[in-house]
Amino acid sequence: MPHHLLRAVLLFIVAATCTLLPAQRPGGAARAITGRIYGKVLDAVSGKGAEFATVTLLAAGRDSVITGAMVRGNGDFLLEPVPGGRYRLQVSFLGYRSLEQAVEVTREKPEVDLGDLELEPDAGVLQEATVVREKSTMQMLVDRRVFNVDKDLAARGGSGVDVMKNVPGLSVDLEGNVEMRGARPQVLVDGRPSSLTLEQIPAEEIERVEVITNPSVIFDANSTGGIINVVLKKSTKPGYSGQLQAGVGTNERRQAGGNVNLREGRWGFNLSANYNGSANLTDGLTLRTDLEQGTPTGTFEQGSDERSERRMYGGRFGADLQVSNRSNLSVSQSVRFHDMSGREEQVFESRSGAGELTSYGTQVNGSGSLSRSLTSQLAFRHTGPEEGREWSADLTYNRWDRDSDSRFDLRRYLHDGAPDTTTPQVQDIDGGSYYDQFSFQFDMADPQSTRSKLEYGVKSNLKWDRTWLDVRTTTPQHPEGMLDSALTNNYRITDLINAAYVNWTRTLTERWSLQAGLRFEQTWFETELTGKDQVFSYKYPDGGQDLLKALFPAVYLVRRWPGSMREVQVNFSRKIDRPRFWQIMPFIMFSDARNVRIGNPGLAPEMNNLAEVNHLLPFWKGRASWLTSLFGRYTEDVITGYSTPLATDSTVLLNTFVNGSHSTTAGWENVVKVDPIQGLQITLSGTLQYLDLALASANGGDRNQGLQWSAKVLLNYRLPKDWSVQVNGEYEGPRVQAQGRTLEQYGVDLSVGKDFLRKLSAVLSVNDVFYTRRRGTLLETEHYTQESYRRREMRSVRFTLTWKFGEQNNSLFRRRQPQRENNDGGGMEM
Repeated sequence: MPHHLLRAVLLFIVAATCTLLPAQRPGGAARAITGRIYGKVLDAVSGKGAEFATVTLLAAGRDSVITGAMVRGNGDFLLEPVPGGRYRLQVSFLGYRSLEQAVEVTREKPEVDLGDLELEPDAGVLQEATVVREKSTMQMLVDRRVFNVDKDLAARGGSGVDVMKNVPGLSVDLEGNVEMRGARPQVLVDGRPSSLTLEQIPAEEIERVEVITNPSVIFDANSTGGIINVVLKKSTKPGYSGQLQAGVGTNERRQAGGNVNLREGRWGFNLSANYNGSANLTDGLTLRTDLEQGTPTGTFEQGSDERSERRMYGGRFGADLQVSNRSNLSVSQSVRFHDMSGREEQVFESRSGAGELTSYGTQVNGSGSLSRSLTSQLAFRHTGPEEGREWSADLTYNRWDRDSDSRFDLRRYLHDGAPDTTTPQVQDIDGGSYYDQFSFQFDMADPQSTRSKLEYGVKSNLKWDRTWLDVRTTTPQHPEGMLDSALTNNYRITDLINAAYVNWTRTLTERWSLQAGLRFEQTWFETELTGKDQVFSYKYPDGGQDLLKALFPAVYLVRRWPGSMREVQVNFSRKIDRPRFWQIMPFIMFSDARNVRIGNPGLAPEMNNLAEVNHLLPFWKGRASWLTSLFGRYTEDVITGYSTPLATDSTVLLNTFVNGSHSTTAGWENVVKVDPIQGLQITLSGTLQYLDLALASANGGDRNQGLQWSAKVLLNYRLPKDWSVQVNGEYEGPRVQAQGRTLEQYGVDLSVGKDFLRKLSAVLSVNDVFYTRRRGTLLETEHYTQESYRRREMRSVRFTLTWKFGEQNNSLFRRRQPQRENNDGGGMEM
């Protein structure tokens, strides 16, 4: 381990140890007196009970916790037995202002009735995206959107990819990668990087998804496309809770899983395990026309049918310890496996410019892979006596590895049926990849006054990657097989990022606030092509050069309306977008008789300048809200798809990624959420954006520009007798690329749910009701035009059962004590 990481780990352990201070309880003769404290906690707006609010009793003048309780559905709470003495009673709930008052238990008055305590909503806490009491699927804030997965019927029994398809403003491609406003967002799990892919995370383990379009300097600068934070379920309530789930469906879908959360005293535990498997029968089509000075010289047409199978399984364990009143230590471990196999049959034919058949044939592609993901995390958090002061440190280790093999069997025949002498051509491909990633992060929040706050922190991320690919081709001329030097590669990749940031927040007036920050990131990326004496690398900064590629400022100006959720935010930031692993991995990801797709390990990062204006406007007496955003982005060294003839065979297109010259994006995004009647929730979203994209001169200098729009609708209706219906619809218009454009795609999902006695629920979902979802591209150059499409999955029906269990109480063991003291079975009501 590098010396700087070792020092950071030792500092982390020492700091954590120094804060392990035991809590103390008040002493004295007053303990001989016992009494009880009770009352009712209500929502000040609705007048209803603030269920799950926390009532904590602390010693007067100190932070020692005496006892506590959770508020029941009707607002009641009860604390007993309480030793005689003076105390501070605190009532808190996420999304509300905390309430505190002094109480005293004496011999003369052992029972204290506090009456009705009202909690006021806190708009400031809402901006932290921590409101969990709201029962809607979607919550909107001026700087982010929060999608509550538990309310999404369409995602039941699915994966994180199924969740993302339903989040307004997001789209999912054929490989399960997420896009937002035409860029790739950074995906975090519980606020930290993870080796898990979205497809490996079961939907039932996700509590919510937070979407941040232009994050501050507290987050990594590698967030040009925004941030998607996947928050996993973790109960903070005393007692135990959990759920079991099982599902079946068409396309051999089968799913089972469960999770349990346990909290007793200072300890909390969570455990989950799951399995998800399916098979898909999908199709594709490719139409290509070769050109010479604008005149067609030939055509190529290919249809494909594929059967693929996916199996994902694994589990997660976590534990946390409240080591003192202000300190918390947590550890978590997850292990996931992803097993894939597939067989694709392609049928193609080639014709001359006059339409005469010149050749035809078939290609059979078989593939298999097994990937393993492991994430370990140790985290510590300490809060100070002053409100808002805290520091945290965590160490994360990610391990990912994959073994894969595939075979492409090509057989071509001439127009008269005679075999082509160059076929059969068989490619056997053996590959593998793994990486180890270490990440250490320290964050500090330091309030300077009631009007200003200073935040600062450091982070170090080290990643070692090893990838190899061996391609051996067998032809009639080489029946013993020969190594394909153009596609065979062996890479070693080192990726080191050291970062530091400072962020200052100032409340200027009752209505205006300002946030300004600067992040410095030192980047070293090196790819070594072993055996070929080739090295691709970049460093930011490199001595005194490229210093601007290491500095990332951000400024946010916010205007609020007191007593309302209405806000306007103007922001500017500079970001870096480093290539994703699937963009640099030299694996052949798709192949046919005329196309091959592979990553480019020589990709450099793209630099981005972003600006955004957001306006959140509640209306219709709080039953509706409208979030509208104007955004712009200018990108240098833009990463884009690129197609060029293969060096060893000019009739085959090599599809990869390159650094273009620049791109300019401007857009307008709107999200409207309406609750028109009791039980009905409607969320409408749409984005209109303009893109101007240019390739570098080394890649031909092509330039393309145009408009693109997309829209989504989510309708969720709660019917009588605990029935519910959900409809999801989406449309994505064509989007320009450097050498063409994507094809439009659209689809509709339908789900019906039924709850039984609040414990058992059933959901029946139909994915892609009209079987219209498919993704494709239209490439246009002076030498050819090619239109193609493929499907990620076919239409499917899925049935899922979910059983929730648990008891929320102050203690798992205390509830039985009254029964031992009273033979009549009386005791505390659950």
